[in-house]
Amino acid sequence: MSAARRTLAIATALASVGIAAVVWFSVRQSDAEPARVLAVTPASGSALATTPDAVTMRLSTSADPVLSHITVRDSTGSTVNDGQIRAAGESGLRQPVRVTLAGDYSVAYHITFTNGHDDSGVLRFSVGTGTAPLDTGEIPEAILDSEGHAHGIDPFGATLLVVDGIVLVVVLALLMRPGRRRPAVPSESIDHG
Repeated sequence: MSAARRTLAIATALASVGIAAVVWFSVRQSDAEPARVLAVTPASGSALATTPDAVTMRLSTSADPVLSHITVRDSTGSTVNDGQIRAAGESGLRQPVRVTLAGDYSVAYHITFTNGHDDSGVLRFSVGTGTAPLDTGEIPEAILDSEGHAHGIDPFGATLLVVDGIVLVVVLALLMRPGRRRPAVPSESIDHG
């Protein structure tokens, strides 16, 4: 095996080991105790005298704000979110809201934690009514926000990932295979004239 092929084979093997280590660490981290929502402000069932400017969640571990969402709706079903969800401290999320009317509000959330776990739920609070919010039952499409947020494993992407792994193994096997020695053939000059 030539020095260049050997170097390429070693680099490919090291990259494969690195990728395997990252995957192993990710799997081990996701096996940890499930993450959860510890507290929400405003609290579920609370009757507020003043309008909140945000819904804040305190979490047991850090969450990914890009993959998580909190949707706040008024009693007519209109979304009152006012901007993007943001991290709040080390392990929290904050969804700004614009609450302008008295009434009952529903908060639907789906939190994706950095350890791979997720948590979802629905809670209610009221503003300016002096009474706890009514339990109105199921909230249609409360988990989907305006972007149609969805999670899950893409079957096509997963298939491509498996095919990539197989190709990597085949390439490594070809690189590690000893090459055939061919006898040197003297070059002959051809006269075209």
